[in-house]
Amino acid sequence: MNIHYDISSETGLMNLKFKNTILDPLGYNKEIFEKYILPMLSMNEKFVLTGSLSLKLMGFEPMDKVGDFDFGLLDTFTEEEYVALKNFFQLSDLSNGYGQESESLNTPKFNSKDHMWQFSKQWSEPSDAELQKELFFKMDIFNDEILRKRDIITIYYDEFPVRLVHPSVTLSYRMRYALDIRSSQTFKYWEKMKAFMDNAKSYYNQIRSIAKMIARVHEHNANIEGDKKKIDYLRKLINTREANAESFFEKVFTETLDPFTLMLEKEQEEFTKQKTKID
Repeated sequence: MNIHYDISSETGLMNLKFKNTILDPLGYNKEIFEKYILPMLSMNEKFVLTGSLSLKLMGFEPMDKVGDFDFGLLDTFTEEEYVALKNFFQLSDLSNGYGQESESLNTPKFNSKDHMWQFSKQWSEPSDAELQKELFFKMDIFNDEILRKRDIITIYYDEFPVRLVHPSVTLSYRMRYALDIRSSQTFKYWEKMKAFMDNAKSYYNQIRSIAKMIARVHEHNANIEGDKKKIDYLRKLINTREANAESFFEKVFTETLDPFTLMLEKEQEEFTKQKTKID
């Protein structure tokens, strides 16, 4: 698993953290993520990482090539935020078409009711061969709906919190595309979702394992803070959700956690104990 527990030596509080090497397979997209995507997430707390990269980071898809960087919103995206993002990172608004914005084109007008905002950035950097390396990325900010806070999973990359949407949200959009025959992309997403459902057990094992890790973080932090009411509330919530998961597994897979997931849990528990002793 690409996620582990991390405990602050100063406060004793726990959070979830990505392994340092998680982005290595992405090549130059790792540089883009660290140089642009992470600062964007830090700059605006409304931004949530969605799309295929969010699935890859949580281990639901192979960490290979990345296309566009997709963002969802936790609150309304304002014109001031649009201007600040565009100017600070020197992004091109793709409502003018791909590539750099032309001076002859009209300046794009912000519309709060747009389906989404698309930006791109293209630049050159020196390469090892003393040649210029051309770099490019595109990002989409989706405005279809405001995401719920309960659907956000926060995992740290280095010292930066990365807000990711729950994988069920991303997959539900894929299923929506797969069921809409008005689109030219219907068959593409139908194939993806059919393959996903044919092998859905690994998804459910993975999301159940992540849910257990999140619950452990919340319970640990509530104990550190000494909030008894919060502890009682969390324990009831954790027990309810685990009972729901257990019931689902029994009905669908006629079994509980598989040995691999149990092994991951034991490894994480051992890590927590060792980290606590060191601190």
